[in-house]
Amino acid sequence: HLGLGPVQDCTGDKGKLCEYENDPLPVTKVIDAKGKRVDAPPFKRVYAGVGVPADSGEMHSVLIGENGKVYITGNNNKGQLCLGDRGNHVDYFHEVPRISNAVAAAVGVEFTLILLENGDVYGCGTNEVGEIGQGQDTVFSPKPMQIEKLSGVDEISTGLSFAIFLDKDKSRVWGTGSNLYWQQCAGTSGIPFQSVREIKIEGGGDIISIATSRESSYFLFDDGKARSCGRNDEGQLGNGDFINSESQKNPIVDVNVDEDIKRIGSGPSSQSVFFITDEDVWAAGLNDRHQLGIGEIGSKEMPVEVEFECEVYIDYVSSSGSHTVADGFYIDDCHL
Repeated sequence: HLGLGPVQDCTGDKGKLCEYENDPLPVTKVIDAKGKRVDAPPFKRVYAGVGVPADSGEMHSVLIGENGKVYITGNNNKGQLCLGDRGNHVDYFHEVPRISNAVAAAVGVEFTLILLENGDVYGCGTNEVGEIGQGQDTVFSPKPMQIEKLSGVDEISTGLSFAIFLDKDKSRVWGTGSNLYWQQCAGTSGIPFQSVREIKIEGGGDIISIATSRESSYFLFDDGKARSCGRNDEGQLGNGDFINSESQKNPIVDVNVDEDIKRIGSGPSSQSVFFITDEDVWAAGLNDRHQLGIGEIGSKEMPVEVEFECEVYIDYVSSSGSHTVADGFYIDDCHL
């Protein structure tokens, strides 16, 4: 799923793509829509794969070029590469045919969603519980299918087997897919949304951003507050307890962070979540492998401040089931 060419029988050899351990290598070649190997374009977005369990290797990855084209590689057993077949394509990233002007994508287990500049959304891969919003008659699709009930979408976010969408006017939210832990904040827990349904989230104003983790959803409002719903056995809703939404008296809960939240970070296989403010990062949820970066092990139901040895600005956080990556920069030079 790295798309860097044929994997070789080696371990960490510099300049080679080995089976288990590698230094960072650039993506220099891709396969275009005509099947020719060509120079890779500049890329603007990267989406890592989702594997369950984490070491399964059964995952896929997506790149979006500055040309608006989508390139994809990895496992393809349900057609999640959007290439029209179900064969794995692991040597290089392949251009998805007939898709252009893409601005974002999202990946779950065995499915892919692509957001176009005009607000349309396309999906491919499994639809067993409605992951790509195509209704009960479609089990999977190896070709990208437009989600007809959606238009004017501005953000998409996926969990393990579900997705939520926010429109450009920041006034409407939709969901599709699994609802096992009431992560859609609507409907009946355990009964999936086989096709897209609108979700009503009450709060202090307009929803300005959305985020998802493995089986939980998060909604950021323009007053800096956030609300969440879904699975909470590791404290990942950030509301101060370990009670899943379907067992809550008020199943959509308030995130317990006193500062104004600017961004929310997690990932489709993660049970950890990060709330980013102007000056701080607050973390909650699963922490059995130090995923929260707080210097100790143990899941946290109440968001805990992540401390850095230097003053930093954090722009984005992405986490998996076992580790976390943050993008930002140092404000001072104490790290030098």
